[in-house]
Amino acid sequence: MSKISSMVANIPIEWAKELTGHAQRPVKVVKPYFVDGGAGLLSSSRSDRSIKAIWLGHASFLVELPSKQRLLFDPIFSDRAGPSAWTGIRRRLPPPCTVEDLPAVHIVLISHNHYDHLDLPSIQSIFKIRGKDVTFVVPQGLASWLVSSGIPSEQITELDWWDEKVLPHPNHPQDEDKSITITCTPAQHTSGRSVMDRNTTLWCSWAIRQKSKGEDGKTLSANIFHAGDTGYMTPRGPCPVFKEIGERLGPFDLAMIPIWRGGTLGFISQLGLRLTHHPALSALHCTPVEAVRGIRPDIRARHSLACHFATFAGSDAEALEPLVELEWAKRTGDWMEEGGFGWIDVGATAEITLN
Repeated sequence: MSKISSMVANIPIEWAKELTGHAQRPVKVVKPYFVDGGAGLLSSSRSDRSIKAIWLGHASFLVELPSKQRLLFDPIFSDRAGPSAWTGIRRRLPPPCTVEDLPAVHIVLISHNHYDHLDLPSIQSIFKIRGKDVTFVVPQGLASWLVSSGIPSEQITELDWWDEKVLPHPNHPQDEDKSITITCTPAQHTSGRSVMDRNTTLWCSWAIRQKSKGEDGKTLSANIFHAGDTGYMTPRGPCPVFKEIGERLGPFDLAMIPIWRGGTLGFISQLGLRLTHHPALSALHCTPVEAVRGIRPDIRARHSLACHFATFAGSDAEALEPLVELEWAKRTGDWMEEGGFGWIDVGATAEITLN
């Protein structure tokens, strides 16, 4: 009997709790503001000295660098994250726009091949619109999958952990000052799109840096980090790769960091239950506390935005709970402040001014 009680106690499920005593509101979906017919993301007098990031939901961000190069991370515009339009987890929050609404995207970066991060219809739509003018950057093992899905091999860059790739500016290919350096950095996660291909391809995070000149002639250095999908803790303590990333490539002007498990087990919250932060779960998906007090300082992020929550949540409570925990975990200010960590609505824009 004691053995059964012990097994029950180790199940990471409990009754959902009423969320009280907090100042958070639910995430909203707002329409992104694109200017100049999609030529830019945000009208600003500091546009040549800032990084702009639009949260498109889940782990997807559209980022514009001061040079006007645009990076799209883990795009998913489909209603479901699954092998077909009728299977897989369903969105709770719709995309803020369509692929057709986006301004010109130059580089698409994929962190791993789980359905909520590698969405085939979105990839094919981007390629259909952008054609030869877009480059897809993926971790090791995914290039052949993209080729089989119709993407030309010459438009795919495949990288292993710590590999670097320098890509020229599409409008200024001879200007080395406008090129960007992409580093495939480690993460603590898994990969697989079925039971047959588990961990046969790599998963990763991404570090991007670019130097450019502002209108005043001064050289600017933009450094951003996208964590993909990752855990933080191991049986022996914090995963050491994040400090290594910070030491080798930081500090980062902007980091996009997951704070929740997404929606893979969202049906549990639909039953009035909640998953606890069991070590087996948080090893793959970091908690708000681990994101704020672990990953953020380890990588040395100046400004951090939360992601990987609410979009595929199974209930209103599950969509709000990550923000309540984030509020509790924060010891510093919001993302606008140096060293801050915060969140924006889906479709909203964050703008970081470079020093």
